Amino acid sequence: MFAESPTCATLPPVPAPPLAAPSAAVRAERGGRGWLGVAALVYLAISLLLQHRALGDFAGSAIGRTSTDATGFTWWLAHTAHALTTGTNPLVTDLQHYPVGVNALWNTAVPLLGVLLAPVTLTAGATAAFNGGMVLGPVVSGVAAAAALGGIVRSRVARATAGALYAFSPFMVAHLQAGHLNLVWAVLPPVLLALAHRLFVRDLRRPWLLGALTGLALAAQTWLYTQTLAIGVLMLVVLAMVLAVRYPGRAADRLPALVEAGVSCLGVFAVLAGYAVYLLLAGPARPRAPLRSPEYGSADLANTIAPTWLTAIRAVPAPIGMQGNLGEQGGYLGVAVLLLLLLTVLTCGTAAGIAAAVGAVAWVLELGPQLFVAGEPTGVPLPWRALVKVPLLGEVEPVRLQVVVTLAVAVLAGLALDRVPRPVALVAVVAAMSWIPADAQRTTSAAVPAHPQLAGQVVETWPRITGDWYGGADPLRAQIASGFGYRLSGGYFLGADADHPLLLQSPWNRYQAGAALAQEWPTLAAPPDPAGAARDLREVGVTVVLVTPRPGEDPTPVLDWTRRVTGSEGVPLEGAWAFPLAATLHG
Repeated sequence: MFAESPTCATLPPVPAPPLAAPSAAVRAERGGRGWLGVAALVYLAISLLLQHRALGDFAGSAIGRTSTDATGFTWWLAHTAHALTTGTNPLVTDLQHYPVGVNALWNTAVPLLGVLLAPVTLTAGATAAFNGGMVLGPVVSGVAAAAALGGIVRSRVARATAGALYAFSPFMVAHLQAGHLNLVWAVLPPVLLALAHRLFVRDLRRPWLLGALTGLALAAQTWLYTQTLAIGVLMLVVLAMVLAVRYPGRAADRLPALVEAGVSCLGVFAVLAGYAVYLLLAGPARPRAPLRSPEYGSADLANTIAPTWLTAIRAVPAPIGMQGNLGEQGGYLGVAVLLLLLLTVLTCGTAAGIAAAVGAVAWVLELGPQLFVAGEPTGVPLPWRALVKVPLLGEVEPVRLQVVVTLAVAVLAGLALDRVPRPVALVAVVAAMSWIPADAQRTTSAAVPAHPQLAGQVVETWPRITGDWYGGADPLRAQIASGFGYRLSGGYFLGADADHPLLLQSPWNRYQAGAALAQEWPTLAAPPDPAGAARDLREVGVTVVLVTPRPGEDPTPVLDWTRRVTGSEGVPLEGAWAFPLAATLHG
C-alpha cells in the first residue's frame, strides 16, 4: 500500500527512480525473518493465556460463550476429515437435512481449515481441532499483519506491536467469544495489503507473478470463508481508487501492468476456486432468497467509543445497549485510538493519509444501510444501501468490515511507533493498552454420548436441531461422536428445499409439533394425528426417532407421543431413547 522512507512511509516520486542498493543498516533490518518467529511465539502465548479455560479439557470443552456456532464449525471440521478418509464429497452432503442435504460453500464449512486440521481431527477429535484453530487463528493473522508491514514500517518492534494489535483487537476478541472460527482467521486483509503495496506502489517488475499470488490468496480465502473474500475484494478496489485519486499519473503509467496482473489473478482464481464459485452461484441446496434483512449486521455508532466487557479498560462500568449480538460488537476504537489516528495522519504524511482514508471508508460502510446509535435505528441512510443489491456482496454483514478498520489502525500504530522518540509514540502505547482484552473468554461443554447402534439409519431427533445459542445443535455433536454412522433429517445450516427458498434449519413437521405440544403442555389432551406425523417422517426417509431427554424435564409425555407415532416401545441408549419407525436398529 505504501513505500518506506527513513522516518515515515511515503509514496516514491513519479517516475520511480531505479532501486538503489540498500545500506548495511537497512539490509540488517530487512534481513532474516527470525523476529517473526519470536513475534509468533509471543502471540501464541497471549492466545493461550486468553483461552486458558480450555487448556485443561481441550478435547471436551469448546472455546466460545455460546455452543451452537462452535458446534457448527466442529461438525464441518469433522465432516471434512470424514470425507477425506471415506472418499466422499466434503462440499455437498446429506448427512444433515436428509434427503435434500446442505451446500458447504453457503455455510461456515471452512473447508481449507478442515483439510489443514484433519490430522488433529482424526487423532485428537474435532473439538480439539476446533480449539486449536481458535487459538492459532489470531496468531497467524497477527504474523501476517506484522509481515505485511515490511514495506511500510521499518522497525521490527513497531511491526510486531502492530501485528499484536490486529491479532487481539476488539474485533478479534468479540469473534473469539462467539466461537467464529472463520473470522478469527483474518489472514486475507494483511496479505492483500502486502500484495497491493507491490502492485500499486513499489517497482512492478513481474506483474503476472503478483497477479497469480493475488489469485492464490483470493482462492484460498474462498475455501475459508466467502464473506471475507467479498470484503477483501471490495477494499482492494477502494484502495486502488484512493491511490488513483492521489496519484493519477502513476495510475495511468501502471495500468498496462495492472491489467496483466488482473488477467493472471483471474486465471489462477478460476482454476483454484472455480468449483467453489459454481457451488455458490448454481450448486445444489443453495438459498434462493436473501439471507437476512439488509440492516442485519450493521455496526453501531456507539461501539466506536463504547467498549463491551470483553475489553479490560472501560470508561463506563458496564456496556451500553448496542446493535447486534456481542459477537458483532467488535468495532471499539476509543478516545486514545482516535487521538492516535489523528496525530499519525498529521505527522506521518502520505502513508498515514492513505491508511486513514481506506480505514475511514471501511468504517462508514460497516455502519450498514442506515445509522444505528445505542441499538436504535435513526433512519439516516448510509452508503452501504447502494451495495445491498450487488450479488454475493449484498449478503455480507457490513459490521464485519471492522476487520479492515482494525488493520488500518494497526498500520497507523506501526507508523507512529516507527517515529521514535516523539510524543506520538507515547500515544500509540496508550492506545494499544486501551485495547487490552479482559479475562472474559469462556468455554462450553462438548461432551455428548455416542450412538453406534444407529449405524445406517436416518434419524429424526427430539429436541429438534436449531440455531439456539445454547445446546440447539447438540445432536450434531452426537452424530460426530458416532462417526457419522447415521444421517440426520434435521440440521443447522443455510440452505433451501423445494418448498422453502430459504432455510436456517430444517422445517417443522407434525412429529416435532406434537412433541413440542406434549412437552410444553403435558396435562392437556394427547397431541392429535400420530398417523400424519408418521407419514411426515416416512416421506423424508426417517427410520429412527431419537429422543434425548433434557435435564430437569419429565420425558414421559414426549416418549408417549413418540411411541404413538412410531408404533415402537423404544430402545434405551446411553442418555437417550431410540424408536424404530421403518427399519430395525442395527447391533
